[in-house]
Amino acid sequence: MSKLTSVVQKLSKSSPHAVFTPKLSSDTESKDIFDYLYIETKIEKHYKELLEENKTKKIVIFLCGSSGDGKSAIIGRNINCFDEYYDVHIDATHSFKPDQTAIEALDERFLSFKNSEKSLIVGVNIGILLNFAKEGSDEHKDIREAIQVYDKKGTSSQSIMFINFEEYSKFEMTEDAVSSPFIQKLLDNVTQSSIVNPFYEALQNDRQLGIFNSTHQNFQLLSLEPVKKSIVELLVTVHLKYDQFLTVRSLLDFVYTLLAGGGSLIHQLFMDESNAIIENIRKEDPCILRTEKLDTFVLERKSKKTDEELNAFIDEFNEMFDFPLLTLDDPHLLIRTFYLFRNDACATNYHEQFSGEFNDHTTYDFVKLLYAHEQFAISSDESLIQEFYTSIEKAILAYANKQLPHLSSEDLITLSEINDYALCTTIEFDPDWKAIETHTKHMLHSFPCFLKVNNVPIGVVSISLGMYKLIHAINAGYRPNKHDRNTIVIFEELIGRIIDHAKGSRKLVVVKGDAIHEFKNNEGKIKVKTYVR
Repeated sequence: MSKLTSVVQKLSKSSPHAVFTPKLSSDTESKDIFDYLYIETKIEKHYKELLEENKTKKIVIFLCGSSGDGKSAIIGRNINCFDEYYDVHIDATHSFKPDQTAIEALDERFLSFKNSEKSLIVGVNIGILLNFAKEGSDEHKDIREAIQVYDKKGTSSQSIMFINFEEYSKFEMTEDAVSSPFIQKLLDNVTQSSIVNPFYEALQNDRQLGIFNSTHQNFQLLSLEPVKKSIVELLVTVHLKYDQFLTVRSLLDFVYTLLAGGGSLIHQLFMDESNAIIENIRKEDPCILRTEKLDTFVLERKSKKTDEELNAFIDEFNEMFDFPLLTLDDPHLLIRTFYLFRNDACATNYHEQFSGEFNDHTTYDFVKLLYAHEQFAISSDESLIQEFYTSIEKAILAYANKQLPHLSSEDLITLSEINDYALCTTIEFDPDWKAIETHTKHMLHSFPCFLKVNNVPIGVVSISLGMYKLIHAINAGYRPNKHDRNTIVIFEELIGRIIDHAKGSRKLVVVKGDAIHEFKNNEGKIKVKTYVR
């Protein structure tokens, strides 16, 4: 096994170093690798400040997150500075008896804390924390109630405090894009051309011995700025589109899979079946796209059509690596390469002619809407938001009136259909601007939709990227199918709420064929109007 492969394997989720334990530091090489990769995050900075500020008090601090977030690593990195004042309990690595459950271990730890002079730090999975609130001993009712208050209101007390990874995003949003300085820095650290980098040092060591394999080639690929940039953009995309969970551990395993998965990084990124993140990245594979230009390119390659410009691109591209990477015989590898370099110069720039095939304007528009909502209280710019509310109104009417599409132009919504008759009512949509302005809980993967129906607010609906794309697809004439099941259920629930509010309208309309019968309640008297459309 090459030195580089050995070092890279320590990033794998199956590595014994995937979970930090206080006694694991006997492996000096692994400690050096993870010390080198360390990036101080906002949550760790806040954690250290909290510990420093409360040294003289007796408190409990819960560091909450999901498996792989890095709770144990943060605690382990800082415990020597504070062990005089704090004891530690990490739910994933600490147990007092072989047959003891996590809840029983916490009960025992809290009892020990109450009989001690030291404060207590608890690194805990958010699921176990909530389970303890339900199932923990009555002896620790104070702690259980504090957890319940935090779960409902997000607040801490003076003696029981919570720091939650969920509240510290790895992403940053601007008007034009969502970026991740954290992930970019992680990839930069892995590929930095410096002797202080254990990965680069291992690469140089292997080169001196004449050792070269796919891991070395993949390291060269990952070192290219356009490749790193495209990978970060893909990770942002799968987080937005599929709510992909990106923990530190999962990201390290992702890097391991790209480098040491056995094939070319370009294929690994879109084809690997062992990595949870790549399961969603596969849905963004540019080879799935069906466009005339890409399909023609594949057919020409399979028919062995001569393309001197492509040959020149491949030759110049391959010169960047220790052995050839691209060939004419693998059109899918070529398309994925064009995708990764779509926004950057590369070799002869042959790939630039395909860049437009990969543009995702809907995602870009969604990011702009996210930013518009986040900044609304400051800027009060209604234009983008108003445009969205116009589009969702159109989609709601199109879907609710799919059997009678002509009703949408009459501002009518179908309440029910019986035989040849449709029961409808008039409906008026408006944004609830006050609710939009005062809403403060902004999420990266969704924005709130506050609709008023016939001037009555119907409450908030969360609009994800999937929902946003569905709204645009419906307006373009698409009708959802079983593959849209999760998103369409939410959309149908929204329509159900709208119909419930619309039923209070003073006007009822019965439609049969081209005949429209209006029944209007005017101070207890029913006024009937019939006309033919």
